[in-house]
Amino acid sequence: MPVAAPAVVRQALGEEVVVEFVPWVEQIVREQALPWIEQIVQEKTVSHDEYRRMLLRQDVLERNVAEIQEDLRFLRDEIGDLRREMNERFDRVHERFDQMNAQFNERFDQMNAQFNERLDRVNEHLMSMERHMEMRFDQMSERMLVQTRWLIGSIALFGTIITVLLAISQFTP
Repeated sequence: MPVAAPAVVRQALGEEVVVEFVPWVEQIVREQALPWIEQIVQEKTVSHDEYRRMLLRQDVLERNVAEIQEDLRFLRDEIGDLRREMNERFDRVHERFDQMNAQFNERFDQMNAQFNERLDRVNEHLMSMERHMEMRFDQMSERMLVQTRWLIGSIALFGTIITVLLAISQFTP
């Protein structure tokens, strides 16, 4: 039976060396490496009984997780119902706020209209008072103008009379 070795190794070492070397390496691996590998496998692996116990524990854990998931679904449904109920309540509260806001706006519009009416009446009264005051000022200005003309005319008359008297007194011996 031919010894299993790659073609490159056969070419590099030759057929005789491969036939002698490969069985020797296999023997060393069996004698020295195999016990060491078996020990590592035993240290790192789990026995059949432990494996069954772990499977039982895993089954228990899976059942517990399934129950927890079922409880979570129930809680999610319940929270969803509560959220819908709260949304309905908030919608009703928003409707009430909208109604109150509409009532406030209506009331403010009424008050604003009343206030504007009063302001218009006050403005009309002030405008009539202003017109009356302008008329009074116009009359007073006219009278002052007349009095000023009379004053100036009187002063001019007195000036003329004094000038005439002075001229007479100067020409009289």
